[in-house]
Amino acid sequence: MMAVSVFAYTAEDAPLDADQGWTPVQKQQWYTLSQGSRLIPLAWLNALEQSDSRLPLLDRSHTERFRYLADASADPAPLPVGFAIDTQPDHKFSVTKLRWKKGQSDQEPWVGMNCAACHTNELTFQGKRLRIEGAPALADFQGYLRSLNAALVATRSDASKMDRFAGKVLLGADTPANRRLLDSALATLVTWQSQVEQANATDLEYGFGRLDAFGHIFNKVLLRTEGSDQPRNPSDAPVSYPFLWNIHQHDRVQWNGMVANRPIGNILDIGALGRNVGEVTGVFADLTLLKPGPAIGGYRTSARLDHLLTLEQQIAMLKPPAWPDAFGPINADKWEAGQRLFDRAANGTPACSQCHAVLKRDDLTTPVVASMAPLSGAKPIGTDPWMACNAYTYQANTGLLRRTPKKFFPIPGFGVFGETEPLSDLLGATVIGSIYFKRKELGDGVADDLRGWLTSTDLYGRRVALSIPDSNIRAGQFPASLAQALSKDERLRRCMNETSQVLAYKGRPLGGIWATPPYLHNGSVPTLYDLLLPASQRPATFLMGTREFDPLKVGLVTGSTPENTFVFRTRDAAGSLIAGNSNLGHDYGNARLTDEERWALVEYMKAVGGTRVGDRVVP
Repeated sequence: MMAVSVFAYTAEDAPLDADQGWTPVQKQQWYTLSQGSRLIPLAWLNALEQSDSRLPLLDRSHTERFRYLADASADPAPLPVGFAIDTQPDHKFSVTKLRWKKGQSDQEPWVGMNCAACHTNELTFQGKRLRIEGAPALADFQGYLRSLNAALVATRSDASKMDRFAGKVLLGADTPANRRLLDSALATLVTWQSQVEQANATDLEYGFGRLDAFGHIFNKVLLRTEGSDQPRNPSDAPVSYPFLWNIHQHDRVQWNGMVANRPIGNILDIGALGRNVGEVTGVFADLTLLKPGPAIGGYRTSARLDHLLTLEQQIAMLKPPAWPDAFGPINADKWEAGQRLFDRAANGTPACSQCHAVLKRDDLTTPVVASMAPLSGAKPIGTDPWMACNAYTYQANTGLLRRTPKKFFPIPGFGVFGETEPLSDLLGATVIGSIYFKRKELGDGVADDLRGWLTSTDLYGRRVALSIPDSNIRAGQFPASLAQALSKDERLRRCMNETSQVLAYKGRPLGGIWATPPYLHNGSVPTLYDLLLPASQRPATFLMGTREFDPLKVGLVTGSTPENTFVFRTRDAAGSLIAGNSNLGHDYGNARLTDEERWALVEYMKAVGGTRVGDRVVP
């Protein structure tokens, strides 16, 4: 992708308000509150140059190249939205306990990502900007990390870069001894980042707006187990960042419903806490796994439980965005016709509302039971299987977790980890141990009951294998040699022939769906209109990168523009589907729809759950 600044806004270009219920103070907290993510020391990030120039890595045009949202301040190199500063004692940490000058504090500020980096977006239309909190970001996570890692490597290998870097980082403490310390600390971080990059390596380009989050989380746990001869678990199933409004009302979250929500009165949601600790584990929390489990007080993590709870409570106040007048009025007649179609079952095809519950935009309390569509069976969803399949089949050698309790605490009936286990189970135990380590951040009244809540909650999906034709292997029972030998084809065969509650994708309420392009869980369909076409008629390739909105088809503009620098391909040169990029599925009689009906459904999805008042539609 070419390095081009395409979103150079001026201070007076204030974005439109999407009417989501947050105050300016809450928005700023969303952008800046640390969740314990520690990617790079702040002093280093401020001093780091791009790998191929002397320009700062934080240069605004460089940030915008990867579609992270630049801060609107006048600072020439501010932190992007969601790049949060984390300051906490590091004496119990491992990877981020770095020292590069004599007498350095154990509370050195680090920069990592919080929720907002991946769940805040802007759309533009004819010169207007709309900021949407909780929406899937357009960010190219994969490309940005490559750029950061390349900058770190170039700094070590280029004497002039290193000299400038050291001068900025050390300032008044620039001595030969401290330069040696800095070089050693930089080498340590470069080595770690290289290990992470290699563990997640894939030939698949994510492009804008996608990330294989579970892949990165799983591989972080795999690396920290320090197990030998680990199988390759490439992060090759990128998905669109899920939108966050209404998620506190769901019984299960993530695209495959793998994580349960479990509210504990009005105190906290232990399932949401587990989900968030797992997320920050994948995006740069410092994690140390130690034996023998509870006796050592938990697994050492930099995750900030108090801040995660604050952010989760704030998300519970977030409303779906309202369709803005600046994008054009909603046609009330078409909208009403679309509403009828949305609620209509026909020819054995269920109504849209059967899987996608309809909520009013202000309804932040009605519980939502997940409607799970299986990968296979009588009525398969037909969409790309790899996010769900990887989550189900990925294994690791347990290393430090071998012979430790599967629920972190010794619980009758669960036993201990063997030599090779599903990564989802290792993640669950790691999350429990991490929460236990930071339990005091939850307050004494909560911490006392934590063990019972954690061990009785299905944090990362119960693995149920019911039917496996032509095989007597059950989920979680792979010998290490077989786990490493399984090809992608063999894993797909398992996922299409075994039965598990996580071998499925979730239908959810579609309030605000218009603000979340591209569509399907893997971002393989550019507009809602395209989604309503038969799968064979959907675009096999389309351009991405612009924020410019198409209010007719409802999605992003896909034509040739300076901003559209990435080509999304669903098929390779031979015409075969690219694993991870399939745009098939979610076709419930699309061919039977008339074009008039498609346009009516698109119009309705601009304000799902809205109300017609005369000739107007109120979202």
